[in-house]
Amino acid sequence: MSVPAQAITDADWLADVYRRCHRDVYHYIRAWSVSPATAEDFVSETFLRAARHVIMLKQRQESVVPWLFRVAKNVILDDRKSARFRRLVVLDEVPEAPADYEPFEERLTRKWIAAEVGKCVELLNQAQRRCLDLRFHDGRSVAETAALMNRSEIAVRQLQHRALVRLGSLLPAALAPG
Repeated sequence: MSVPAQAITDADWLADVYRRCHRDVYHYIRAWSVSPATAEDFVSETFLRAARHVIMLKQRQESVVPWLFRVAKNVILDDRKSARFRRLVVLDEVPEAPADYEPFEERLTRKWIAAEVGKCVELLNQAQRRCLDLRFHDGRSVAETAALMNRSEIAVRQLQHRALVRLGSLLPAALAPG
């Protein structure tokens, strides 16, 4: 028998988020060239800030992981700002980021979402997976997909629609913590 969502205390909910996400937050922080001990401190600070905003986070469950990464980045940047007074380095010219630069937390969030979508796609039936693969991964037209699947264009459109509706119903649950 499952416990209704309202019966879960804020502390229990946050403990569950911590169990599922602390390793990812730790690795994210370590990727910023932070020592293991400092990374542990920053993870603690990140989840302390999450505890201060637990009510807001419970309401916006689908965005908890990106929020944690953003807070972790802010913890790191706050530390670096305070360190600036300890050691000041003057740069004559600040290098520009390459045109194709994608911030690490955005890349990490995109990879996490892609993995969750992949898990949900696996729950579709074989025909739906093949249709979505041909249409969106291979970039095929409806007519090409219909020919490859030996179906009419209308049948492919219906199959694609049903697959996307099913995927849309699976994703919110997959992206929400808990």
